[in-house]
Amino acid sequence: MNPSRCLAVIFLLALCGISGRAEDLKLLVSVQQQSIVAPNPVRATLHFHNSGSQTLWLYRPVVSEIPGDRLGVIAPRPGELRPGEAWGGSRLEIHVTPQNAPAQAGDQNATTGSGFALAPDALPYPRLVRLAPGGDYEERVNIHVEPAEMKAGAGNQPAWGSYQFLVVYSADYSNARSLSRNIGANLWHGQAASNTATFELRPPAGHGSIEGTAVDSFQRPYGDALVTVSDDSENLLDQVFTDGQGQFAFNHLSPGSYWLAVRSPSSDHDTSVFRQIEVGDTDSPASADIMMLPLEPNRPDRLLHKPVLYHIIDSQGHPVAKGRISVLYSAGNVVENQKAQTGDDGFAEVSLIPGSIYVTLQTAGCKKEDRRTDVAPGPGVDGFKFTYDCAGD
Repeated sequence: MNPSRCLAVIFLLALCGISGRAEDLKLLVSVQQQSIVAPNPVRATLHFHNSGSQTLWLYRPVVSEIPGDRLGVIAPRPGELRPGEAWGGSRLEIHVTPQNAPAQAGDQNATTGSGFALAPDALPYPRLVRLAPGGDYEERVNIHVEPAEMKAGAGNQPAWGSYQFLVVYSADYSNARSLSRNIGANLWHGQAASNTATFELRPPAGHGSIEGTAVDSFQRPYGDALVTVSDDSENLLDQVFTDGQGQFAFNHLSPGSYWLAVRSPSSDHDTSVFRQIEVGDTDSPASADIMMLPLEPNRPDRLLHKPVLYHIIDSQGHPVAKGRISVLYSAGNVVENQKAQTGDDGFAEVSLIPGSIYVTLQTAGCKKEDRRTDVAPGPGVDGFKFTYDCAGD
């Protein structure tokens, strides 16, 4: 398909929406720098605007599938959900095209560029963002880009120069309809395409590299681990997955100090291991052999959380505004307390560990009421609706 037609189809999807009022979400993308030296990422900002009349909830962080020889999926959708399990989240697709010489579909002498949004280098802490009617929200993303390739002689050469790119933001939830029906929450789902931005992609200036292996505590290869390299200021630069032998590599790095982070993206525990490494001005790669540490199940901050929406109303069906919610999670040696307050619409969002949650409701001058909720396992979003009437102390 011709790239211009592809862009037209993407914009048409954004206008038509996938379901409901998907078209209410408008998306603009901007870049912080106009010139990028590979393999540095494009540091971009996603600008979301709610043009509709209803509050929308957006899932963050947004992630991408990692393509090509670094193939991997950060949060794969399960083939079959367990009873009571919910799935969901957001995705970002990157479309990169040379500006001066766009590759035509079927042209065997050229390819288009590619890109993906870098994932968090540690266990993510997913949240829902409330986007009121007419409201705006910004999220910064680091986008790794690969240049298009042009056939030259017996091989291919990267096409450096001016590029244009757009992003397609999408979200999908297995329980979106039930949350809308049962608690009145409008989780935005569908697709929205951005404007087109431009940048200059320049060839690498560095010749350094990092090669390493990830192993477990028994010295066995640790495959399918997500490896992130960051600069000395902890700015994300690039990501790959370890192969079946636990091996990984990063190339075209300038001399300096770097941070490596390795974690298992499929784990519900934080497996992150960090290591600092120096890259010299030589052709010899810096070596980094990393042992994955045992889990620390007693720390709540090292357990995967999920966004949970609470909708509090009175017996007349009116939202309870400024209601205080205290949440207690307790399982074994893991204890976590969180607090939240409802907005004018009676909604409050909390990021919680799946399991049995004890909730205390209270408003000013009223008695406390205790409830229990069972937050379903698995990623995605959960939600509960409570009726709470004020009873004086």
